[in-house]
Amino acid sequence: MKLRLTTFNCENLFGRYGFLELPPVDQPRDYAKDIQIFDVITFEPGRSNTLKPKVISEAQRKNTALAMLAVRPDILTVCEVENLTTLRLFNAKYLDNYFDRIVLLDGNDSRGIDVGLMVRKGFNATIESIRTHADDAAQGGYIATTNILDMKGRLGAASFSRDCLEVDVRVGKTPLTLLVNHLKAQESKNGEDPTTAKRLGQAQRVADIAKRVRKNSRVPIVMGDLNKDYRQADYDKSLNPLVKSTGFYDPVSSLDEKWTHFYESKKSVSQLDYILLDKSLKAHVTDVEVFRGGLSPNCKQYDGERIGTISKDKLEASDHCPLCVELNV
Repeated sequence: MKLRLTTFNCENLFGRYGFLELPPVDQPRDYAKDIQIFDVITFEPGRSNTLKPKVISEAQRKNTALAMLAVRPDILTVCEVENLTTLRLFNAKYLDNYFDRIVLLDGNDSRGIDVGLMVRKGFNATIESIRTHADDAAQGGYIATTNILDMKGRLGAASFSRDCLEVDVRVGKTPLTLLVNHLKAQESKNGEDPTTAKRLGQAQRVADIAKRVRKNSRVPIVMGDLNKDYRQADYDKSLNPLVKSTGFYDPVSSLDEKWTHFYESKKSVSQLDYILLDKSLKAHVTDVEVFRGGLSPNCKQYDGERIGTISKDKLEASDHCPLCVELNV
């Protein structure tokens, strides 16, 4: 049975609420209506938190959808989505309900961006179980909850910056467990990356979860934005528990050009996005694709055709590329 697994960081896919379209008024408002999500939005570059006009957001998110559909995913994992309602609305309005099973749980990110999973309509797969690791503490055990919004304290104590969303999916007769991740983002201070230790701890925790998955006679696959390129000269070894493990295989290693992300400010490219297959699946890989047609035309490392309105208006689908691996399972 053919399975096309895809992972894609959508770059800040947020919901647009009714009150954003209304001018301030003194008379009573229909609050319940105002807080309903009716569309998706995007921000100005650089995370300035400046909303783009609705018409620009709509055009850009159409390109996001085109990038997703270009690789024809059977199962798609996503990063940087605000919540389940936003993802459902995006699927209905921009993807014509291409997916009919959608999973997303709130994680730890202070911006409210989460990881999720979607299954193509009509695809022969069953979601058997869902587990969150958002409450896992970095030092073991679980994070204590409070009745105040203490995101900084929670993030410091949590294993995962977002979550390691663990989804048991049976594809045909094959019992897969997808570990959906968005690891700690890189930083640079005085020439060093202070996030290395955090990301290393997260990678080790994912590797430990994968070991437990194997003991339960299931096949683990790690998917998502791992936020480091282990082939670059400045690699900090933070992904070693996964990419140097004999238990996983990175199918991107078979490609000549392995990068999946364009960093606008430095005009540089790297592999941040991964589908790490359990080694038992290596011989089952039939295709590997990085779809770069959704990138900004400012990315000169890619000289191929762009989708939709990107070439005209620079409305990139995302700064990441959908990564797809096709298997026979």
